[in-house]
Amino acid sequence: MIHFPYRKAEGVFYYICVEKQTSRDELVSLFWSSCDENTGRKNLRQALFQIRRCLGDEVIILQGRNDLKLNQRVGLRTDWDAPDSDFALSRERFLDFFYLKDCPEFEAWVEQKREQQLTRSLTYIKRQLSDMAVCRNTARLQELVDVWKLWRPWDEEMVLTGMKCFAQTEKYDLGLKLYQEYADRLRSDLDEPPSHLAELMQQTLLHRKKLSSLRRPDARDSFFGRLVELQYIDERIFWFLNENTTRSVVIEGDVGVGKTALMDQVLKMNYGTDVLQLSSHCYGLESDLPVKSWRDLFLQLENLCEIGTIHLSEQGRELLSSILPLNTDWDAHGAEGTAALISNVLALFKELVNQWRIIMYFDSLQWMDPVSQLLMQRMMIEFGNDRIFLIATCRTGEEKNVRGMLLALQERNMIVSLPLNPFTEEETASIASKVLDEPITDDKAVHKLFLRTGGNPLALMETLNAIRQEGWNSDHSLPRIDMLIQLRLDRLTGQQRRVLDALSIQFEQADLEDLTVLTGLPPMELVDLLDQLLAVGLVVEQPWNRGVVYKFKQQFYKHYVYQRLAMGKRQLWHHTMAEYYDTQKTGRRWRVLLPYTIRHYECGGDPERAETLRKMQNVPESQVPAPPHPQ
Repeated sequence: MIHFPYRKAEGVFYYICVEKQTSRDELVSLFWSSCDENTGRKNLRQALFQIRRCLGDEVIILQGRNDLKLNQRVGLRTDWDAPDSDFALSRERFLDFFYLKDCPEFEAWVEQKREQQLTRSLTYIKRQLSDMAVCRNTARLQELVDVWKLWRPWDEEMVLTGMKCFAQTEKYDLGLKLYQEYADRLRSDLDEPPSHLAELMQQTLLHRKKLSSLRRPDARDSFFGRLVELQYIDERIFWFLNENTTRSVVIEGDVGVGKTALMDQVLKMNYGTDVLQLSSHCYGLESDLPVKSWRDLFLQLENLCEIGTIHLSEQGRELLSSILPLNTDWDAHGAEGTAALISNVLALFKELVNQWRIIMYFDSLQWMDPVSQLLMQRMMIEFGNDRIFLIATCRTGEEKNVRGMLLALQERNMIVSLPLNPFTEEETASIASKVLDEPITDDKAVHKLFLRTGGNPLALMETLNAIRQEGWNSDHSLPRIDMLIQLRLDRLTGQQRRVLDALSIQFEQADLEDLTVLTGLPPMELVDLLDQLLAVGLVVEQPWNRGVVYKFKQQFYKHYVYQRLAMGKRQLWHHTMAEYYDTQKTGRRWRVLLPYTIRHYECGGDPERAETLRKMQNVPESQVPAPPHPQ
């Protein structure tokens, strides 16, 4: 322990330790500004003498006649020399209990250093809190927030950032506790309530906590992941409910990526709130039928009126009756019929929005019929996002039918697109551990699972459910990848799928002539379709003699497509190919085609003709190709 004989000598020492280098003139002006120059320099010499007497002659080095420098070789270190990770977490204010009387310049320097300390600490803390990897460590997150709270207990940025970080890691109780402490401190110390934004964040955390209770890892239909997306939508709903500027959300993604599941979670999240939720599903088979996309929603309204949840005026009930049932041919009178429908619906909703805030959910927007699109556009322009909030799903790559409507709403800043991507490999591992209720330690197995499912949620959950039932042996192939195959096939057009069906009939490969026989498509159109299948990696082409043949890139796709052909279609196509080959009885080509002709007759339901050809040509059984489906 070092004791200086008087405080100004101690103050000079602290200043030199922190600044590392100074001058006699600067020290005199800081500590003895009220004295004349000679007295100030005399006092400084005495202070330096006392410092050297306590710490040694080498602690302060004289450079020239005026400059002074801390000798780094002595090994003195201060908190200012510590790395940011240590400096920022200090809970003591710079020279907190050190004060010099009649030294305003020194006190000003101390305050300046305290501001620098605060700026350096908070800059580091904010940078750390922006890193999700740091936030996942609850102890570290709590430590960072506590230090920020120590320095700025009434800082709204502190409470909003802390609550957001706790929400991102699903530590909702810690976030709510932080808000409550902040609110109590504001009221007791400043007699002020929390801001509207802070209250909104508190409500958001309460709802997210409620939502998290619905996500049960042991349930077969559990919803996993998508926390960031849920929070993104949730924030906009709360802005909507609290009359803040917001935009509706269109969830976009590939087949099976979880668009509908995410929308359903949002709907569940808002049960019990003072909001009217109406949902509808668009169907591909009804994509050209006017207003069918709104059918589910209008039926819900009718049911809510019958059970007394909604109370409509006599005029409102008449409007609803005029809309239902939806078998009216609204477009029979052209633009006049469509205009009448839209006018009736808008009048009905004008009455509804005077009683409720409304959230509308539309699934599979890509199949919405044109009249429904026009109605949606008029509805959102008329009421949203002040009284009506829209949440919709739309399949990526198939939104061309509704692109005009989406662009019109985007240009008016009424909707925002939320892309939904497959799970990452890290998320796949985490979800697998939760579903299987055991930590997954086999990295190779997890990687294999990720590659097989592509991170697609629907394919992943189907595969994990199969693993849960059948067990997981990392030496064996993963069970039930049919879902992933089907997801890829669902992206194809009808003609693309017809070409694949025809290709699956062939035992090894097919040329354009073979595929033309079965599909009936013109060769040029067929080539274009094959090019499209080549581009998506389902088909490969290879040179064969002077031409080109086609085959599936992966055999399990071939087996899958073939096994799902209707029995009648499968038998008819086999017989068609057999008859076609049977006409090619010329030289070498016939010898090549004969084994395939025999097999096509067998699969086509004509075993007698197959046996006749086998005997006539004396073809050994070993030369007959295997059937296209697995044995």
